[in-house]
Amino acid sequence: MPMYLWLVYVLRLAVGIQAIQANYAPVDEDRAIAYATAAAYHGLRLGVDPFELVAVARNESDFQPTLRGPDGKDCGLTQTRITISRYSCKQLRSSYWIAFAEAARELSEYRDSCVGRPDFDRCRINKYNSGVHYARTGVHGRYYLRIQCFAEAAREGIPLGRECRLVQSQKQIRRLLAARRPNPSVAALTAGPASKL
Repeated sequence: MPMYLWLVYVLRLAVGIQAIQANYAPVDEDRAIAYATAAAYHGLRLGVDPFELVAVARNESDFQPTLRGPDGKDCGLTQTRITISRYSCKQLRSSYWIAFAEAARELSEYRDSCVGRPDFDRCRINKYNSGVHYARTGVHGRYYLRIQCFAEAAREGIPLGRECRLVQSQKQIRRLLAARRPNPSVAALTAGPASKL
């Protein structure tokens, strides 16, 4: 990828991170760019959508890198389970680079294991949350919808806040995004005369 395209992609990803950040855990520009760089590098290297990686980080930790799960085994920005990682909790909590690398590795492995399944997206993403015997129903069964919601909101730069954590269907995700997209005709009217030049 040419350098200028890489920079544009990373900046677009950073804007997406800031769009989906939690209001109680803001992400400044420098941190957003650092996270975007790591997510883009590891995601593109392993064929994992970087927007899904930042969605995982938002859903799992609200972009708080030092978070540790209740049982002490889910660690860092992407809440990687140390029982399936070669890294320690201390390493995962101290390095966003390692956190995104591990999330990309896991998601690429789950993707490969779910090829050919009719519920491919649910399979590959829910395995990240609940392992090989991934949940298909209930709150854990809807994990993939939350990740897809945050990923699409980041891709479009649409702030959805906590709403992604409550989604129940693909249709609801589409409705939420459509309701928050700026109306092009209203945007043109409010932009003023300079926009018509």
